[in-house]
Amino acid sequence: MDIYQAIWEADRNGSGLQPVLAPDSGDSAEGYVVVDLGACSPEHHVFKEVVIPDRKKHSYKLVEKLFDNYTLNHYSREKNTSAETKEVKEFLNMAIDSPPVETAKKFIEEKTKKRFTEVQWYTHLHNLWFRQYDEETGKDLSGFEHVFIGEQRNRRLEGHHFWYKYWLEDAAPLNRHHQDHVELKCDYFGEQKGAPYVVTLGYRLYAFDYQKNHFFKISKNHCAFLVGISAEGLLALGTVRAFQHKDVPENLIINQIPFRLELYRSPDGKSIRTFYPLDPERQNPIN
Repeated sequence: MDIYQAIWEADRNGSGLQPVLAPDSGDSAEGYVVVDLGACSPEHHVFKEVVIPDRKKHSYKLVEKLFDNYTLNHYSREKNTSAETKEVKEFLNMAIDSPPVETAKKFIEEKTKKRFTEVQWYTHLHNLWFRQYDEETGKDLSGFEHVFIGEQRNRRLEGHHFWYKYWLEDAAPLNRHHQDHVELKCDYFGEQKGAPYVVTLGYRLYAFDYQKNHFFKISKNHCAFLVGISAEGLLALGTVRAFQHKDVPENLIINQIPFRLELYRSPDGKSIRTFYPLDPERQNPIN
């Protein structure tokens, strides 16, 4: 079986949710996300309904704690605290024990014919996703911030590829921050190839900068999401994609539908810069 398909299926056995096109096709015991691309308007909700069973909520609560740990501005230094470090450790420890990350670890160990100790594997994941680095004008960047949260660069939104973060911003009453919210742009709406696994959207984000205590209106023409995947599932996919080995495929195939997994590294190659799904027929990068 393809490693990405194996991680995708392992995530369903963990905290991942099933993408569906109608509520009656979802299993509430396993959790699901209803995707609605039937129409587009600024107030339209793409993720029409999200059901997360109690046994899967822990993952979402842990990753949500990290959302206010970063400055929004691409050019600003981070003010890291011991409390934030603890939250990262709690999230990573949960992820390491999850089915998708265990699947990723087993694959990498088999290909390298090496075994990671607990400390080595934790350090590898932390360096890949949470290590901070500078790139040109960007300060204290990290793969996690870019992919899971997003960054402001002048009037543009960059990164922001975690469907759950988008959904919280589109469902303010359910968002414990009660801050960010989105408004759809309909120029680049859809691209799901008849299946709800990946969606590509354009939207404006009214984002709150927790360090500056101020809202910023930023926008993105194309943003792609793997729908329903848990934070640890997305982390597992990116970890394998970043593994430099001839047996690592570029395409994720979900139920015979291919999607390219784009990945860019930090300037020194030690960390992820960005990671997102892409229609293989698309020529222009999303970021």
